Amino acid sequence: MPLPLAAAIDEHGGRVPLPYGQGQCRIARTGETITGMLYATPPIRWLQEHPPTQRKSLVHALVEIELLAVAEPYRRHGIGTALLEKTEHAARAEGTRLALAKVRIGAFPVMRWYRGRGYTVAGQGEPVVIRTRRDGFTSCDDGSNGYQLAVEALQSRESVRRHARGTDTMLIVEHA
Repeated sequence: MPLPLAAAIDEHGGRVPLPYGQGQCRIARTGETITGMLYATPPIRWLQEHPPTQRKSLVHALVEIELLAVAEPYRRHGIGTALLEKTEHAARAEGTRLALAKVRIGAFPVMRWYRGRGYTVAGQGEPVVIRTRRDGFTSCDDGSNGYQLAVEALQSRESVRRHARGTDTMLIVEHA
């Protein structure tokens, strides 16, 4: 008989082996009740879009927040913030430069929530350009699939700024 989700997560420390690293699943509990969950992963699709020779140097460029959910009765109690902070702390310790979350277009309360935690929300179709230390520049975008990106620099020497070029804008992540 399969283990309940929480027991399986606890048994494996929340780690899920994936290409280019591990996914991390964190849960929050109030008593025996699971009140929130965050799943973060290496950006597998994005990494696979790059030549194999670049992947190793890009694996710690960003962590992708795939899922962050808090049960309705437990919202506004800091559970989501605590899960996000724990994930960011672990990513910082590994040298990851950027946290990226996909937010459904029009989910304004979620966008405000991320902004309140220091994230910059890209406009629809606005790319995030990352200045790499070795390879120049690389970028990621929302994939035109109904989401916008929310990004946060994780290292103290990293910054995210909006840059305009003609009528186009982009978010640029640079190492100071």
